Amino acid sequence: MPEVSYLKVVKDQLLATDMPPTINVADWLESEPSEPDQIFEDTFDVGDKIAIIASSKMRKTFFLLQMLLSIAAGRRFLAWEISKPRRILHVQFEIQDQHYHRRVKRMSKTMGITSADLGDRFHILNARGLGLSGPEGISKVGLIAETIKPDIISFDPLYKVATGAENAAEDLKGILNCFDEIANKTGAAILYVHHDSKGNSGDRDVRDRGAGSNVLGRDYDAAITLTPHAQEPDTSVVETLLRNYRPQEPFVIQWCENEKTGGYRFEERSDILPQKKTSSTRTQAPVLPSYLPYAVSILGTEEMEIAPFKELFKGKTGLGDTRVKSFMAWATSGEHPPLITREERGIGRHKKWVKDGRSAGRES
Repeated sequence: MPEVSYLKVVKDQLLATDMPPTINVADWLESEPSEPDQIFEDTFDVGDKIAIIASSKMRKTFFLLQMLLSIAAGRRFLAWEISKPRRILHVQFEIQDQHYHRRVKRMSKTMGITSADLGDRFHILNARGLGLSGPEGISKVGLIAETIKPDIISFDPLYKVATGAENAAEDLKGILNCFDEIANKTGAAILYVHHDSKGNSGDRDVRDRGAGSNVLGRDYDAAITLTPHAQEPDTSVVETLLRNYRPQEPFVIQWCENEKTGGYRFEERSDILPQKKTSSTRTQAPVLPSYLPYAVSILGTEEMEIAPFKELFKGKTGLGDTRVKSFMAWATSGEHPPLITREERGIGRHKKWVKDGRSAGRES
């Protein structure tokens, strides 16, 4: 059989069995790929699978809610730019309706998001007690999604959707395959919240995060992890693991609550170094350069007397006099020190000031 007619027969057979045709790479070389439809700029796209992974009590559900509100409103979320508002179907399994309603109102108010900002783009399915688990449950969610036409379908938490043993690769593969099917059918990104295994999450590489089978780590297109900070209370180190985009620098977020309004949200803390808490955090003091952001946040662009600066610095870092002395010796030494000191001496007079050496460079 001639080659051309043979290929035609194979193609006809594939089409008859709903199999996708192959792609001629030569055609690709003569054309440009379509631009990805990015939800988070240079992070993940429509149609991707995304995992949010953190230990218990890290406020994963609040983190996801703030993310979804930002996406639906088309606003920046922490370190990520969002190009435009998106449609969302969020399936939450843990919180009773009235409590989740309260969370949405409180966080939206703190974020300055109104119903007009959301329009009809953010839909929540309160699935607690509805038995929407396993392939059958995911299929039902898919039917609901067909009427909403979301860009994102999110599940919180993953273990409520999954059936079988969490550590069994085959059981988890079944759920992940269902996510693939619903993503292909609806075109939506699939986002889910997953918990860490027992132990100190800061001791593990991002690739090894998440309880259960390691199948999970090889399946998603993007993972966002939250890890307790080594020193600062109510703060987390945020890291990403991306399949299709360049690596991103870790950063720190802090949980903030307004006692007067009862509102809350996460805020980015660019002044805090992203030091994760590990099993050895208490026995190994951070290196001296890690304290520089604290000094810079105190000084700003102004010169300050050394004595009150040291007191504020000790209060922020929790360091004793000896470590403060060591830090100042490091920070004011070298050809281009990060901190610059100035002294005035006279009879019965000795005053000393300190300022941010980088701000001094900008002024010059």
